[in-house]
Amino acid sequence: MNNRYWAVSGLIVLLASINPVKSQQQIQPVPLDIAVRTGTLANGFTYYIRKNNEPAKSAVFYLVNKVGSILEDDDQQGLAHFMEHMNFNGTTHFPKNELISYLQKVGVSFGADLNAYTSYDETVYQLPIPTDDPSLVSKGLGIMRDWARGALLKTEDINKERGIILEEKRLTEGVSNRLQQKITPVILNNSRYSRRSPIGIDSVLLTSPANAIRRFYNDWYRPNLQALIVVGDVNVDQVEQQIKKQFSDLKNPENERARPDYKIELTGKNQFLLLTDPEVTATELKIVVKHPESKMKTTTDYLNTIKRNLFNQMLTYRLNELAQQPNLPFINVKAGIGNLMGGLTQFAYAVTAKPGGLKESFSITWSLLEQVKRFGFTQVELDQAKTSFSSGLEKERREQSKISSESYVAQYQQLFLNESASPGFDWEYDFVKKELPGITIEDIKSLAAKYMVDINRDILLIAPEKEKSNLPDSATLVGWLAKASSSLFEAYKPAIVKNTLLSKLSKGGKIVSRNNISAVGVQQIILNNGVKIWLKPTTYKNDQILFVSFAPGGINKYADADYPSASNAANVIGGSGLAGYAPNQLSKMLNGKSVSVGVYISDRAQGINGSCSTSDLETALQLIYLRYTAPRKDTVLFDNAVARLREGIKTKYDDPENVVADTIGNVLSGYHYRMSPMTLERLDSISLEKAFDIYKDRFADASDANFVFVGNFNTDSIAPLLEHYLGALPFQNRQEKPVEIHIKMPKGRLTKIIEAGRGQKASVLLVYHGDCKYSEEEGRQLQALSEILSYRLLTSLREKAGEVYSPSVQSSMTKDPDQRFSLEIAFGCAPEHVAHLVKLVEKDIANLQKAGATQDELLKYKAGVRKQVALQRKTNDFWLQYIVKKVDEGEELKAVTDLEKLLININSNSILKASKLYLSGENCIRFVSLPEKNIK
Repeated sequence: MNNRYWAVSGLIVLLASINPVKSQQQIQPVPLDIAVRTGTLANGFTYYIRKNNEPAKSAVFYLVNKVGSILEDDDQQGLAHFMEHMNFNGTTHFPKNELISYLQKVGVSFGADLNAYTSYDETVYQLPIPTDDPSLVSKGLGIMRDWARGALLKTEDINKERGIILEEKRLTEGVSNRLQQKITPVILNNSRYSRRSPIGIDSVLLTSPANAIRRFYNDWYRPNLQALIVVGDVNVDQVEQQIKKQFSDLKNPENERARPDYKIELTGKNQFLLLTDPEVTATELKIVVKHPESKMKTTTDYLNTIKRNLFNQMLTYRLNELAQQPNLPFINVKAGIGNLMGGLTQFAYAVTAKPGGLKESFSITWSLLEQVKRFGFTQVELDQAKTSFSSGLEKERREQSKISSESYVAQYQQLFLNESASPGFDWEYDFVKKELPGITIEDIKSLAAKYMVDINRDILLIAPEKEKSNLPDSATLVGWLAKASSSLFEAYKPAIVKNTLLSKLSKGGKIVSRNNISAVGVQQIILNNGVKIWLKPTTYKNDQILFVSFAPGGINKYADADYPSASNAANVIGGSGLAGYAPNQLSKMLNGKSVSVGVYISDRAQGINGSCSTSDLETALQLIYLRYTAPRKDTVLFDNAVARLREGIKTKYDDPENVVADTIGNVLSGYHYRMSPMTLERLDSISLEKAFDIYKDRFADASDANFVFVGNFNTDSIAPLLEHYLGALPFQNRQEKPVEIHIKMPKGRLTKIIEAGRGQKASVLLVYHGDCKYSEEEGRQLQALSEILSYRLLTSLREKAGEVYSPSVQSSMTKDPDQRFSLEIAFGCAPEHVAHLVKLVEKDIANLQKAGATQDELLKYKAGVRKQVALQRKTNDFWLQYIVKKVDEGEELKAVTDLEKLLININSNSILKASKLYLSGENCIRFVSLPEKNIK
């Protein structure tokens, strides 16, 4: 149901998860994690069950099928994905759309929780289930049984779904899809994979007989190609018995078709493809070298995975370092070893050049890769990579009791689909501790020689249409490669980096008051420099501390003439390093630490935000101190950033999505200067010196700052650190107030037609807005209204009309600087359906204003909110945001409002009133995006 079926679009994206290659070392099988209960029934049905209490009273059920688009016959192209849809449109125990309706009533939302995806080789259904009621666990298994072999596949239901799937396909139209259709046959060597896109072809989706999808279902939805994964707060023995009871009677076809193991064969040849399109905004050169993969089964396989991760980490660092050099001809570069598909892995490289800079961009970046191939990495680089790898492993070890059920599901899914070993963390931890020290720089160097070869190589050149006459041909590019590989290089010499982050510190402060707010488990500390600190200890994570600060001021303090510099000060100065250290130097100094400290300057405030492990809190506080007292400006980084922005602005509106987005933004802000998009004129007015001065001014006084810390810490233990570092922050007692700039949407009923793009698709955005009386209660009423309206639109626009794939309703309510609300309705469709669909939306709104919500809708909304809120309130993020909101708005920090007290006031009549108030249409802006006229 989501867009993961369009996986081919990510073929040359570098993946973090990589498959290993076997070496000649002693081979031993990787054992299976003893914490997972697994078994195979007599009919071939496989199951994996694991007890996990994160989150408590919840479990996730996944039905994994070794069934995807690769198995489709010629007359079935797109029916694997179609079949996924049909499992939500009528099964043995849930006719029509009753499944979605039932699950919504127990708090499982469609899309966010209940979902599925279809890829080339698999179809996977996911279902989270509350486990505090044992009957729901049994019901969940029953749903899985229906998905495994209980689809009704009625002809009328199949025909109704055709339009929905075509609308889902329409969402993919655009320049990316046009390019991908031409790239795919090359990358996939014209294999069967290149002819089996999971989304399918229109002729089959529109006209295929119902028996074609039934034939696909009968051939492939069978127990020996299926697995059930259950992870969560369950009784493993009981779940296993229920699986045996409910799934043992599944039968394989008497004359079952063999399930081929399709692969993409390597040809030993090189390929070249040149593509141009009017909507491409920059020239990009991609090189993909393909290799056979191996399964993750043995200790050698696992060790090779570690080596490749280290290789990618070090290569990425080198490329990032290169990107900080002056006068660069390229905008972006990336390279590394990663997965492809169909039994292949890849070395992939991509560089995006500035206009006229392709040859130089390639020469500089590919030379770096040749340098790595020839000389490898240094011992210093490898040691740093090992430290980073080890620290990540240690952090994961500390969080083992808080690992989410979804993480385990992902492992078992790969075990079933790809036979990738799942040994469990304890085994992995011991293995890495034993083997990591023995990995040498020669081991890593050999990977470059292995993967950067000149066979099975695809060169892809993608550029704007207007650049077509200036682009090199295949022979020219091969010549560039030959020249780069034969050039002379010096070995890389890593810069020496100091180990001391903070050389000197102003005198620390003292705590002048403490106040315990028992209602929320918060302690307030005030330091003698005026800094207020709010501490909320939690155990939601074992090794996480989140923090944020805020103080009145912000960008609005500055005149329009300084706005470009002010609005970019946080990014420009915050991204330039600290205390004389460039970003790459800071990265090395912080290697092995789990800490991140950023900076922001918003319209009305400024501050820092970040996170750290419990052991790295002091480092985080040092970085906070430096953010305030030792900002750094870097002319090279500034010039590079401006150059990238300049090229982006020049070609920005070649992309129709940017035309639509900026038009909407301009209209909604009343074309306010501060909300309008960046222009070349505005870019030229940004001054590094002005940005630096504004940054220093915003962080010159911490006396009005509030700091909030949430996570696993002891308030008494960290108090001396807070005194030492936050107490040393500068203070001037400015007592600043935020400057209010009132930006309001235009009043009345407006319609804006935007013509942009070549794809035959339209998008509609309806914005209802106005003044309101802000309160938590009213905010909840508005949220309920938007959720209930989304139920209705899903039914009317998708299920009944069949003309929309996924309508969206979003709402918001603000208190400052003005009490305002907005409710936005968005959907994509065929251009000819716009007027009809808008009328259906207006009809649904009119019905709400006439009769309010149904009891069924109220039940769904309240069940979903209860589940959502219960999960949210057990996270550090929730408490950080809650404390910040209350303190910033000057409200009493008291216990979170009892949800039931809010929900009891949400009823049919309240929704009726809310619909009249918020959906009156008095202020409504309609945006309709249509394809450009006269496009051939």
